Amino acid sequence: MSKTFEEVAMDVIREDWEYRKTQNYSLFNQERIARMMGISRSQFAKALGENKNPTISFICRYATAVGRPIDELLHTIGIREVEEQRMMLIQNQMNSSSSIELA
Repeated sequence: MSKTFEEVAMDVIREDWEYRKTQNYSLFNQERIARMMGISRSQFAKALGENKNPTISFICRYATAVGRPIDELLHTIGIREVEEQRMMLIQNQMNSSSSIELA
């Protein structure tokens, strides 16, 4: 089953943060990023743990907090969303072909 936009967006943000955290933990720990985003550490941790729809404000504040251009982050989310949709279409096509062969 294909992921929703919300799941894709949060996957991209989680992966981005995990990568940055491994590069320089002191700059990219949850406390610091949350403070720069204007939210509590627990709110940031909760957002990373859920697939709730991230608002454009959340995405923009995250990008700003980690020093990533907003348009680049949105582009990455868009590319991943297109990949998810493509995979879903391929899966549906394969399922349709299988059911036609069985008929």
